[in-house]
Amino acid sequence: MAGGGWSSLPADFLRLVSSRLTSADDVLHVRQVCHHWRAPVPVAPFRPWVVATRAKPIRVGPLGDCSHWLPAGLKRVQLATPPGLPYCCGTPRGWLALADDERSPTRLVLWEPRSGAEIPLPPLACVVQVFISADPLASSSSSWLAVATQVRSEFHRDILFWRPGDRAWSAAADRVYTSERLHSVAFLGGKMYCMDYSKRLAIYGLNLGTNSPPMLLQSMHAVSLLNMLCNRRCGKKLHGTRAAHFVSCNDELLLVVLFNNGHPSFAEPPLEFGERLEDLGGYSLFLGRGDAFALSPQEFPAIKRNCIYYAVHFLNVQIKDWVFVFNLESDVLEEFPFPTEHKEDPANTWWPVSWFCPKRPIFRSGSKAEANLDAIIR
Repeated sequence: MAGGGWSSLPADFLRLVSSRLTSADDVLHVRQVCHHWRAPVPVAPFRPWVVATRAKPIRVGPLGDCSHWLPAGLKRVQLATPPGLPYCCGTPRGWLALADDERSPTRLVLWEPRSGAEIPLPPLACVVQVFISADPLASSSSSWLAVATQVRSEFHRDILFWRPGDRAWSAAADRVYTSERLHSVAFLGGKMYCMDYSKRLAIYGLNLGTNSPPMLLQSMHAVSLLNMLCNRRCGKKLHGTRAAHFVSCNDELLLVVLFNNGHPSFAEPPLEFGERLEDLGGYSLFLGRGDAFALSPQEFPAIKRNCIYYAVHFLNVQIKDWVFVFNLESDVLEEFPFPTEHKEDPANTWWPVSWFCPKRPIFRSGSKAEANLDAIIR
């Protein structure tokens, strides 16, 4: 090292040192020293973030002031949002739905933090949640839409739809509403599957690529059907359902049910329950309030395979659970404890509600993704 200083450290030595670092930030700092250090040090393992909010779990409004945390080590991630957009209404597909006011916004946008891309949406008063059927940067303007829930009264929330180019949000052909916050939403095969907090299931045909409005295909109260899943596993013993989630995984639609005794059960497809799944084909599921997705450990080596990651919102306010990970192969449930700094300070508590998986690449000028974005905004 005497001749070339720190920049002359052997590549094998740099790889050895970086392999023992446990913080993604530390790996990033090593790669930023110089080109010689960056080449042998692999990119830090990528993983979803826990989304937490200061709002109480029983609150009916949007996430509002939110924060992002890495589940391993519970390290907070500083994520600067566009100026004047402090309220979060959802974290769909690597985007943040942001507004400038909680009740009467004049700006509502989809924002992708890695590239800085913004897609303006028509402002919507009392918006609670925003979902998108596909990634706008990877889809044509006619093959995706946004879905929002809007508070009309204490027991009435409209479900509204918006397509790129529309001037305003619109309702489905059969105007329907939900009395509760949508607990789970998934998109597959041109349909939207959703479940609210009262376990009412609804399926919509989205009519993508046409001018026809979305249409309600089926609606029913699913409590008795969800109990059937527990009955098949536990015999005569039934447990109340704590939560139910739809999630699209490897081009299949799964229904994940969490019972009050803690064990989850899985069925596919919905309404025609099959056997409980014990293998997700190597994928892992990330479930939270409203947003759910599946990831492959081959693309995200920092996560465990064949596991269910659950952001435990509104499940045990007294204990203040944080995140659970259920391993389908070992049948073991692991808990990430609530961050100590907030557990000991009730005035500064963050409640976990969902997951956010930002996109890895920063889109370069002239890319196909950027061209798609230009078409959407115009």
